[in-house]
Amino acid sequence: MHNSEDGQLGGIADMNRTAHRVADFGNDDALPFVDNNGHQEWRVEKTNTSDGVRQERIRHMTMPRFSVRLVRIDPFENCPVRTEGSVDVRKPIYRIDHQTVFCEIDWTDELPEDQHLPWLNAARKAHTELRGYFDRWKSLSPVKEMAGRIELDIGACRSWSDYTETFCGENDRTEGALVNRVRRLAGVVSTGELPVLLAMLHAADYSRAADELAGESLWSRLDLTYGDCAEAVGLAIMRQ
Repeated sequence: MHNSEDGQLGGIADMNRTAHRVADFGNDDALPFVDNNGHQEWRVEKTNTSDGVRQERIRHMTMPRFSVRLVRIDPFENCPVRTEGSVDVRKPIYRIDHQTVFCEIDWTDELPEDQHLPWLNAARKAHTELRGYFDRWKSLSPVKEMAGRIELDIGACRSWSDYTETFCGENDRTEGALVNRVRRLAGVVSTGELPVLLAMLHAADYSRAADELAGESLWSRLDLTYGDCAEAVGLAIMRQ
């Protein structure tokens, strides 16, 4: 196990130590999700394990290639929350905030050990940028209105993964009633509002249902979407 001076990288015993430089990240220049050649640099990947556990990883697509698993922790118990399933905590843990860590760090390209932390800092910044997109998306009036009309409470969601879990959990709890409410609403909303609703389905991993509702007219509908509605759709697409 390795412990940095500021507590950013360590083992499971260090999960209660928040990095001293957390506040500095908000002052850095925005991290692009594409490199200077237009290639995608960072990608968020979502997978479901065989036992139904949803996992999320952030992957660096250019040299040096690596990926980290994003895991939520219980700040009081100092361990991963139950819904994260099995988590390998034998390797170094990188603390993001009091509720989130990077773990299961996989270096596809070999990199000197003293360069690990700077690149994990970059991954952390990418995660912060993505969270910023979510906060903006959640605050938009069309998103709040659509969530209210389908009776989905997203007020406590802090990230895209939180939103996905909330949506899926509510749909499972109501035995599909949530998606049925979305289907009914799709038949009565305005031309500009429908893409917002479909984007909410995509962001919740219900892309098939969204595609069925969109049909072949999706792109023509987007041409008629402006202002906050257009921004809401664009941010939800960036979620991928």
